Order: sequence, then C-alpha cells, then structure tokens
Amino acid sequence: GGSGSAKVVNGVVVEEEIVKATYVINCGGGASDKIARMIGDDSFQIKPRLGDYLLLNRNQGYLTCKTIFPCPDPVLGKGVLVQTTLWGNLILGPTARDTYKADARDMSDTSVQEYILSKCKKLCPYFDPRETIHAFCGARAKNSRGDWIIERSTKDGNFVHAAGIDSPGLAGSPAIALEIVRLLQEAGLEINLDPTFNPHRAAIITPKKGMRGLKIGPIGKNDSKGGTQLNDEDRMKTNVVCKCEKVTELEIVRAVRRSLPIDSTQAIRKRTRAGMGHCQGDVDNYNCECRVKAIIAREKRITVEETGGRPWPATSTLPSRWINDVDRNELLERMMK
Repeated sequence: GGSGSAKVVNGVVVEEEIVKATYVINCGGGASDKIARMIGDDSFQIKPRLGDYLLLNRNQGYLTCKTIFPCPDPVLGKGVLVQTTLWGNLILGPTARDTYKADARDMSDTSVQEYILSKCKKLCPYFDPRETIHAFCGARAKNSRGDWIIERSTKDGNFVHAAGIDSPGLAGSPAIALEIVRLLQEAGLEINLDPTFNPHRAAIITPKKGMRGLKIGPIGKNDSKGGTQLNDEDRMKTNVVCKCEKVTELEIVRAVRRSLPIDSTQAIRKRTRAGMGHCQGDVDNYNCECRVKAIIAREKRITVEETGGRPWPATSTLPSRWINDVDRNELLERMMK
C-alpha cells in the first residue's frame, strides 16, 4: 500500500525461494490474511482502508501547535485532522476509504482532494492549499475482527499472528514486540539475550544552526571522494546535498554505511529527509535526488542507473511531482467548494 510497494511501482518478480522455519511470525500487513490461509487459518480477513494526505509547506505550520480533531465518526474513526509535523509542515488528512466499498475505493484524485480540503477548512480556515508540496496514501490493515490480532494461530501454535495492526500500531510497536516474544516463548522457543547487543545507535543527523559551517554549490564543487580519512569527513560534513533540509554528504554516507543495506534515494529520504523539503528534489532547484544517487552509487560501488529513485506517481493525487500555478489555483478552488 505504501509508495514503495511492488504494486505501486509496477514491480516484477525476479526470483522466488522457499524458507523453512520452526516458528513463523505473520506480520504481513495487508496480506497477512493470505499468509494465514497458507496454513489453513481463515479466522480473519484484511479489509484495507486507504488514508490520503496532503502535505503543505513549512510556512503553513505556524497555524496550529496542536493536533485538531473533528468529532469522531462512529464508523470511520477519528476523521480528517489538521496538524503540524515534527519538522514544521502542515499536514492534512487522512481520509478513510474502505477498499471493499467501490464508491470510496474509486474516488477520483480531485474528489479526494476536495474531501480533505473541505473537511480541514472547517478546522483551520486560514491555511493556503496552494502551498501543497506533496500528497500520498497508505493502507491501514483493518480486519474483520475489529481489533489487532496478536496471538498464536489455532491451526499451528508455532505460527504467531501480528496481523491487522492499524492505527496506532507504530506507537504500540514496542509493546507488540514484547508480546510476540512472550508468545514465542510460550510456543517453546528458547530465547537467550545477546550480551553484545548495543541498543544505542549513533545519530545520523547532526543538528544545524542555520547555515553556519555549511557549503552550498554546484555538483562537484564541494564533494568529497568518499574516503574514510579525517579530512574526507571534514569535507563531507560541510557539503550540503539537500538544500531545503540542510542534509550533508556526511549524513548520507553515515546512513549508507550502516548495516542495513541501502540502494535507493527513497531509503535515504526516510533516514535523513534528503528530498523531503519544499522543492521535493526539483531538478531545476538543487537537484538533490541526483546528488544522493551519486553518493549511494559511489559508496555501494554500483552504477547510478542501478540506484533506485523516487517512484512517480506512486500514491500521489497531485497531477505532477512539481505542481505549477494552475495546479495550485485548482487546489484553492477545491477548498472553496
């Protein structure tokens, strides 16, 4: 359901493999009911609910310092919200479009935008929809039981469900993990703590004070050669790769050199926010996505062509990745309806 899913980016299956295990944790999200049925467990059905958002520029974030809720809907939940993100943007949404209802599932992009803007206008009438910089949609894994499914399967006690985890699953994930561990132990798994495990990870991002100590310039002017010597690191930490978010080459390199493999600008976006600013990686602005691709390719010793980029349109309801004045004025008109 997310912007990087195989369906959204027209993915192609290139290889399949069979994995054998004594214990299985079914955390398959929107496909967790299909995985359950592989062992004959049909105790629940996933009924995905789409949630659409509009993200506005930081110059709109001052309009609220709180999360503004409407009165909750008895069926669809807490409704469409207005809130400021941790990074200062104003974000509007989400919708609640059940995919098993054709009228909700098949709403046009225009209708989705009109719905969000009209609802949010009642909560915060002064925002400017022309400051929209991004739109996206995700799918909540709602299920036929109406609550999270965290249990051992009745078909096989070694098969543990962590299924139907919708909002607020992210906030609940630490507690869910502890419960999964308990269920695995109940099933007979012996768990020995790793005495060498370090739960503290070094930060990727270095806090900035304005532009102090940072350098902005054309591609190649301030770039390092990707070495590991002190002078290389000094050069990296001043070289700005994403101007909007002030992300440096050193921060990109730190992320790439972590143990979890990275081969796309999308992965870097989620770790550093490079490309998530108001220009959204505009080629005619600072071309940060291409800069990030070059660093990933250098660090991973692959070609730039092998480095993944941001998929488009993915789940966006916007007509183009970088909207023009006509598009912006249409958003204003939709807000007024």
